[in-house]
Amino acid sequence: MSLYTLNAQDRVPLLKSRVAIQVEESVDIELLAVMSSSSPENIVARLANDNSAYIAKVNGTPAAFGWMARGSALIGELNHRLILPYRHRYLWNFRTMEAFRGLGIYPALLQQIIALEKPLADRFWIIHAPENSASLRGIQKAGFQYVGRLYNKGTQTIIEATESAVENKQFIEDMDIQIKADEPVSCWNCSSPYLKKRSDTCCCATHSKPCVGNNLSHLMEYSRHAIQPA
Repeated sequence: MSLYTLNAQDRVPLLKSRVAIQVEESVDIELLAVMSSSSPENIVARLANDNSAYIAKVNGTPAAFGWMARGSALIGELNHRLILPYRHRYLWNFRTMEAFRGLGIYPALLQQIIALEKPLADRFWIIHAPENSASLRGIQKAGFQYVGRLYNKGTQTIIEATESAVENKQFIEDMDIQIKADEPVSCWNCSSPYLKKRSDTCCCATHSKPCVGNNLSHLMEYSRHAIQPA
């Protein structure tokens, strides 16, 4: 899992989207629940926890959505709660509806959220799963800069000691993330005990890369025993 950031004052790249989108903040609980395949209760809980939902529409039809957190945010796959510095925002849980994928909506939605929130925010953070290359492309197109790979070591959340991580050391430590020079683990599928949906094969092999910190066999065995009836 990789962390990216963008300063609100940074100039963002000019995007060439194939469709025009209209972005608006939404509190339509039923619509958000349907789009995210979630329960209305979950949507209400997010809104009550100082999260804002944004929807991108194409000719009036909801095409994509995403969430923005203030104050704190939970990275479930790492079991880590970010305590965001003052005037910092965390962007998460974005999805483009299947009929609208491949049109460049995701990076355009990110940029428009930043523009809407810019008077109240100084910096934005976002992560992407290592296997989600489409998410990575959208994040980079929107103008976010790479900070480093995040991973678990025991109960601690670690980020690799890149130049950007060191430059943002105070912010990262405020979010209760430690910077370490150790070689980071490659993927959460094979290393994180907190992952809810785990593949029995490693995504690193697909890209012909070594999987650092691979503990997959142990995690799969643990999962099998954990679901056995008492």
